[in-house]
Amino acid sequence: MKELIAQHVGLAWGVVGALAAVITLSLLAVARRRNRRPYGLEPDAGPSQPHPPESYKPPAGLDSAALTAAVRDAETHGQHERLPGLYLSLAWCQLESGGSSDAAELLRKSIRGSASPQHKEVLARARMALGDLAHASGDLTTACEHWQIARALFHELKQGRELEVVEMRMQRNGCPTDWVLTDF
Repeated sequence: MKELIAQHVGLAWGVVGALAAVITLSLLAVARRRNRRPYGLEPDAGPSQPHPPESYKPPAGLDSAALTAAVRDAETHGQHERLPGLYLSLAWCQLESGGSSDAAELLRKSIRGSASPQHKEVLARARMALGDLAHASGDLTTACEHWQIARALFHELKQGRELEVVEMRMQRNGCPTDWVLTDF
């Protein structure tokens, strides 16, 4: 038996080497496919600043001072249902004036206050904007996570135009579209 095994050791090593080569080539092919951008789209040339959609820009004549006063009034009087939309509008004012860190905090407050079903659109738009801010700071993973949540909400709300915008943004940046997000 030992003689039989000794005769076939060279053959066994040849099979092991061939298997290692096949596995290595397969892993390289998978890595190349993952790095390819979906639909032939290239990533954005660079991070972009979020742009407020027309429907969430503050009404004409209403500035950040007026919105700040409205937020304080709603917080003081416990008008929690008003706060998510006010935070979002104030965040857009901050973004337009270049205050992205203040805007990010207001967007997070908007998200925390958007638990009820009536605030799904506010939640989606806040997630979209936070994704844009994360992208602008170079954090594509967080951007993709926020955009994924916004995409799901726009789909649920049957807002086709907004859904298309967020899907194109995700595709352009190579975001996975099949993530399952938990505890985010």
